[in-house]
Amino acid sequence: MVKKIAASLLCLALIAAGIAALGHVTRPTGDDVAIAGINAFHQLPENSVDVIVYGSSHAWRNVNVNEMYDQYGIGAYNYACNWQHMNTTWLFFHDSLRTQSPKVALIETFHVNSNLFDTDMDGEIYYTTAIPDSEYKRQYLDMCFEGDISRYLSYYIPLVAYHENKTNLTAESFQPTSNDVDFLDTKGFYPRDGEFVADVQDWTQAEKWVIGERSLAMLDDIVNTCHERGIEVVFFTAPWSTEEYQYFDAMQQYADEHGCAYINMFEHMEDAGISEETDFCDPHHLNIYGATKMADYLGAYLKEHYDLTDWRTVPGNQWENHA
Repeated sequence: MVKKIAASLLCLALIAAGIAALGHVTRPTGDDVAIAGINAFHQLPENSVDVIVYGSSHAWRNVNVNEMYDQYGIGAYNYACNWQHMNTTWLFFHDSLRTQSPKVALIETFHVNSNLFDTDMDGEIYYTTAIPDSEYKRQYLDMCFEGDISRYLSYYIPLVAYHENKTNLTAESFQPTSNDVDFLDTKGFYPRDGEFVADVQDWTQAEKWVIGERSLAMLDDIVNTCHERGIEVVFFTAPWSTEEYQYFDAMQQYADEHGCAYINMFEHMEDAGISEETDFCDPHHLNIYGATKMADYLGAYLKEHYDLTDWRTVPGNQWENHA
């Protein structure tokens, strides 16, 4: 009897290991870079970062936080990620406070009124598997899955969601990760090369839309949490081309009413020296040169308005030896 039980347990263990291995092989390899960014954040020493950047790829690819250190001594980390809707930024924010006590939360607003949830597990929902479990994560998954058990299974057993990828495997599928960015060195920033000639909208002609109740509730929760913890909140909107953004006035009004700052980088592109001809890598994102210029502008604002440590005066700090 003992041998039968042991054999059964061994069989179950092998099945579980096989399912896990197949789930890894069929995973969406494009999300490896996001998962690496999340894992790097959780390797930081506790309470070691003064400024944390949150938001979508408009923050992740557009704010070279090491420039803030080089120019102003600001100890920042870019904890943004691609595709983020407002609810995912909300999750990242609360996750970050489990281990960090920033002085400033720098929050990008591209998806401020977007709470649409993926239906196929690709993108932002899948990469949140790298975020440790918490009450906020459970709330997030409840929002995303709305009680659909099959989607919970897809989240915790990736093979369920991605088994059809078996016909699209590449060499990267069989590697531990397809990521080649050292996020501990870039402090979360995801740099991009290349040049794209952008056609940035005239922000003064944009329609004036309002922010929906669902997003306002999340913004209120973030801002109230920051106020309770003595964290300053700075919202910003990064420039891009081809699409309009209709929330400039709404964000300014919200910031004014809630004791926050709002920086519209469409308005300050010239001040920051960001060029439509040379500083974009695609219609939506800045290249490394543009991202450095934007970080320089934002860093100057933070240094002027908030009491931040100059980490350049602290030997052995985690920013001083970045590439």
